[in-house]
Amino acid sequence: MQKKDYNIFAYRFSEQLTKEVAQIWSIGWEKQTSSLYNWKGKKRKEDSMFVFQYTVSGFGILEFGGKEYKLNAGKAFLIDISEEYCYYLPKNSEHWEFIFITLYGDAVKKCWDFIHTHDKPVIHLHTEANPILHLLQIYQMASEKNIKNAYQASGFAYQFVMDLYQYIKNSGNKDLPEGILNATLFAQHHYHEEIGPDEMAAASALSRFHFTRLFKKTTGMTPIQYLTNLRILKGAELLYETKYSIEDIAKNIGYANANYFTKVFRRSTGMTPGEFRKSNQIPSNDIFL
Repeated sequence: MQKKDYNIFAYRFSEQLTKEVAQIWSIGWEKQTSSLYNWKGKKRKEDSMFVFQYTVSGFGILEFGGKEYKLNAGKAFLIDISEEYCYYLPKNSEHWEFIFITLYGDAVKKCWDFIHTHDKPVIHLHTEANPILHLLQIYQMASEKNIKNAYQASGFAYQFVMDLYQYIKNSGNKDLPEGILNATLFAQHHYHEEIGPDEMAAASALSRFHFTRLFKKTTGMTPIQYLTNLRILKGAELLYETKYSIEDIAKNIGYANANYFTKVFRRSTGMTPGEFRKSNQIPSNDIFL
């Protein structure tokens, strides 16, 4: 995820129709370094508003429903600000970097109800999940002062809510053990680096032996197969969306050179990277043999 400038943008639209459907109250990107950062529910003045907050780096803590959740990179929450909760930067965290959006409207309320009927308040999303990509787009539009009216802002808010619905329904919070979730999130954030099963096991806080067995049992593949599939899919996306050379793509997804990338890509898909690019095939999990 490309680093952005830290800013907060607030909107106060008066059109009643957009308020009833879905609307943006504020959006921002922050990096907190003081343990004085602390938000508590039932002490905030606003009514019928919801905060979605996604951790980019570092970690914070959410206390909700009598439980405590650690919010490290790749984890987000959606909370009703009138509920009883607390989220803060703990003393043992050097920083908490996050992007957030505050929304209101009937569609947002229904999304909140759906999430809390089907899952925990903490949602796991990789950086290229549709809700996060859409959130980054809204933030970029706000940064460039291109959110100009209530109807445009309402459209952004509604699309973001629909992306959340779809993500949670189709793939969002799979019932994986916490350690395995942490390992997959680590891989999704660091696949472009020189990482392997050892680093994934470390991210899971499990022994290498236990991690490998549990990963295969819960995902149906080995850690190296998961990481390889992730890299090949990212490579396919770059082949489809960019004109980068095969060498550059290999380096962007964690491979040392184009020859090795080509070998792994052909073994996984039955095509060379060049053949895949010429096929103009839209990247998806269907590319794997």
